[in-house]
Amino acid sequence: MPAEPSQTTGLPAEQLRDAINALMHTVTALLEGEPTQGVLETALNSHDALRDQLAAQAHNATTLAALQRIEQFITIQAGHYYQMASVDFDEQQNSRFLTLFARQLLGLDGIGPATARQLFQLGVFTPEHFFTLAPKEVAQLDLPAATLARLIPLHAQAPSLERFSETS
Repeated sequence: MPAEPSQTTGLPAEQLRDAINALMHTVTALLEGEPTQGVLETALNSHDALRDQLAAQAHNATTLAALQRIEQFITIQAGHYYQMASVDFDEQQNSRFLTLFARQLLGLDGIGPATARQLFQLGVFTPEHFFTLAPKEVAQLDLPAATLARLIPLHAQAPSLERFSETS
């Protein structure tokens, strides 16, 4: 009976290795070439698959931080791609792209799809980037007044904002 536990524990290790290799492959493709929507989607899907597998196992803060940095990298690459390619997107493509790649921004209270689209067009792809902007920079973003009226208080609520804006 000792062979059974090793077989059941071997399967997750193989799946984990495959997920790591898939993510490594797509991130390498992003680093070495011009991103395409297909490569970006594959990279994000690989990231999510690995994150899901790690969630089922014990993982440490270092692993989670590394996965977060990889997601940030994919999001930033997707943002740059969006700035160039979105002029050719129809409404459905825009919506799908932003649902996939602006999910970190969309997770902030007060940022919906329209605001995420506007922020992506301005080069603000992640909450970290948004919150590192100085308050004056936020107020000067080329956004509709109603959008700024929502973003300025959101920006001011960030606990780490003062630390970032004082050093900027």
